[in-house]
Amino acid sequence: MREPWKEWEGRVVNKEFRLGEYLGGSERAGVFLTEYGPELRKAAVKLIPIGTWDQATVEAELSRLQSARELWHPHLLQIFQAGLAKLDDTELLFVVMEYAEEDLSQILPSRSLATEEVREMLKPTLEALAYLHGQGFVHGHLKPANVMAIDDQLKLSSDGISPSGERGGAREQRSDYDAPEIAQGESVAAGDVWSLGMLLIMALTKRLPRWDASKEQPILPENVPAPFAEIARHCLCGDPRARWALTEIAARLGFGSLAEPTVAKPDLRQSGVAPRAVVGPQLAAAQRKGLTGPRSFTAKSRSNSGAYIVSVVVLVIVAIFVGPRLFRSGPVNSKTTSSRTRSTAKEQPTTQARALANSGIAQASDQGASSEAASDANSVPSGEKPEEVSTAREKTLRRRLTPGQVAEQVVPNVPQSARDTIRGTVRVNVRISVDSSGNVTEAELDLPGPSKYFARLALEAAQQWKFEPPKVQGRSVLSDWLLHFQFTGQGTKVIPIESDP
Repeated sequence: MREPWKEWEGRVVNKEFRLGEYLGGSERAGVFLTEYGPELRKAAVKLIPIGTWDQATVEAELSRLQSARELWHPHLLQIFQAGLAKLDDTELLFVVMEYAEEDLSQILPSRSLATEEVREMLKPTLEALAYLHGQGFVHGHLKPANVMAIDDQLKLSSDGISPSGERGGAREQRSDYDAPEIAQGESVAAGDVWSLGMLLIMALTKRLPRWDASKEQPILPENVPAPFAEIARHCLCGDPRARWALTEIAARLGFGSLAEPTVAKPDLRQSGVAPRAVVGPQLAAAQRKGLTGPRSFTAKSRSNSGAYIVSVVVLVIVAIFVGPRLFRSGPVNSKTTSSRTRSTAKEQPTTQARALANSGIAQASDQGASSEAASDANSVPSGEKPEEVSTAREKTLRRRLTPGQVAEQVVPNVPQSARDTIRGTVRVNVRISVDSSGNVTEAELDLPGPSKYFARLALEAAQQWKFEPPKVQGRSVLSDWLLHFQFTGQGTKVIPIESDP
């Protein structure tokens, strides 16, 4: 197959899947963005040329993919559809699956993972592999490029899954992560354990193990911490029967039993789209533990529409005059420990005017604030230009609004061992809601960044911030803030921005 897959952007496969941006590939396969289902959900479609395959191989591959499609686990990438198609003179097998925003192979070139990040990766990986092995299947392709993430949910690829004991279908070329027995066509659960050991060492050190003269014992990099070195050695045994079982690995890490899926497999025939799993392996787990902070605190996935509707209703009920958004920032630096500091400087408020005229929501919020404001919002006096009225109205808003301020700020305590893994800057944005007493009531990741570990640290710290609430006509009101966390090898900086009111 020729390499220029990109020429096919904009073409339609199987009369339903338009090929969007070309995401990458090789001579053996190409992957594109597409859309799936009535909701037009973002998905990925993989195209595999089959011109050199015989009919038996094509049928076997389709059967294997259909079997993988019937599987479901919150930490497996869902396969939506598979079939045969033809573009120009090229016969293709296509696989439509969930689209993952990132994979581990994109992170490792710049930095290795911290030990806590590796633990967070291993838990859902072990659970997904245990599910596959329990169903009589093996993954067969465990490597960094196939450890993916959708939002805060870890997912393993699914298009290489095959029944245990069978060849993995039309396999790609051999990988450094493949167990030795793969060369003989053996595909068993112990092969996934070998690949897990290789993945573990690569994630921690950005290097693969070497082997002694006998080719039986791995030589691990010197900086592999406990207990990962012991786990890797028991995964990388030449004899598949001597390798640790997944339950032994989980027990050594203190995970206990490997959880079964708690969400029923979606019916793709009815909905056309598989729903997201209820919780993620890392951040959602941390949220379930009840992090230290104000009572009634909730951490959740970002959902804008409901929050805005509720905010408008509350504003109308209490007749709070909505003012322009204020953007102010004050960097917070920490080089060693988690710190709480009391803000002492009284900053002068700064404003950025927001056009409220001709806005149904803004007009509803303005009603009842004052007769003067209502008159400004709903009428234009004779002889005055709309621009002059708008300017006067903005001045009225500024007179009534006192911006909020940070009263107590908490910077994450990042171990030096974790800082040593950072190359450049890890950026995480957390959006928080603050009540009229200055306490954080909700927190959500606005930009999780490349690391689930640092995202969790930022989310936990953001929950503990305290504020002097903004005031409208002397009354304390609710507010929203966006906290920009910047993690580097030297320290952590946090830039708070008040986004509403």
